[in-house]
Amino acid sequence: MLLGRQATFGWLCLFKDGKNIKTIVYIDGYNLYYGLLRGSNLKWLNIVNLFASYVLDKTALLVEVRYYTAPVLGRMSDDPRSTQRQRQYLQALKIMHPKTLIVIEGKILASKPHQRLVKPIPQAPELQIVQVYDFNEKKTDVNLASDLITGAWTSAYDQAVICSNDSDLEGALAAVKRHHPKLRIGIVAPIRSGDHRHISGDLARNADWKKILSVHHIAASQLPLSIPNSKLTKPESW
Repeated sequence: MLLGRQATFGWLCLFKDGKNIKTIVYIDGYNLYYGLLRGSNLKWLNIVNLFASYVLDKTALLVEVRYYTAPVLGRMSDDPRSTQRQRQYLQALKIMHPKTLIVIEGKILASKPHQRLVKPIPQAPELQIVQVYDFNEKKTDVNLASDLITGAWTSAYDQAVICSNDSDLEGALAAVKRHHPKLRIGIVAPIRSGDHRHISGDLARNADWKKILSVHHIAASQLPLSIPNSKLTKPESW
């Protein structure tokens, strides 16, 4: 195996037996959303083109993009149309990339626990405990971690690229590197800071290369306003 480093971009160019290396991208959808997309007008994102055109080195053979998400709960959203927009988006991605993209869905659990206030509310100083809505995404990190490990043991990839900054994935990355040291792992952090020090150290120490997503590249990787061969269009608002 020959290795050539491109230090400017922070990743490794890898050649295995003279061929491009087989690469799978694992995307934590909620980490990407809350890390970069929330509050922006860039949610109509073509995640496959983003990684193929702007993240991966030319030597990477992209065989699969695995997108981990969970259905939005309309009854708990500020806008009940959120569920429809999410379905439109996932359908658009599947139509655009039927052979490359795989969507793996977990679930959102809603609860209404009682929580103690950190600071008193001036208008109601007698309040010490309030009831709140709480939303927890289930299965996303577990599904991603188990698929990452399974892929290593089944030789599904030569290189795994993880789009997340969630330190809960540390154990899975460490297991892959410990038992399959020849496999390459890249971390692509969906964070607003351009400083590499804001990438989770727990993830970075188990990675061969790391990179921060560029908002400019996200803007250049939007889906078309109208999806070809379908009635799907970009939602007017998010």
